[in-house]
Amino acid sequence: MPVGPRNTIDRLRSHDRIESIARLRAAALALDHVDVEGWDDSALTEHLEEISASLCALDAQVTRVADAVRARGFRIAEPLAA
Repeated sequence: MPVGPRNTIDRLRSHDRIESIARLRAAALALDHVDVEGWDDSALTEHLEEISASLCALDAQVTRVADAVRARGFRIAEPLAA
């Protein structure tokens, strides 16, 4: 079994990759809890600038990650329904 710096670096990279996937999943789950349909118009208007800025930032980051995956020649596929 290999021992030394190379093995340690590989383990750290693997951990970072797992953490990245966990952060993507957490972001998606957090959005499950966002429901503006129940907000009245005044509440939506009051927070519209913040909502818009957040949605634009999310869109930019999702696009960045998806583009990086596609640039490597991989396809983003929707999960099959159960």
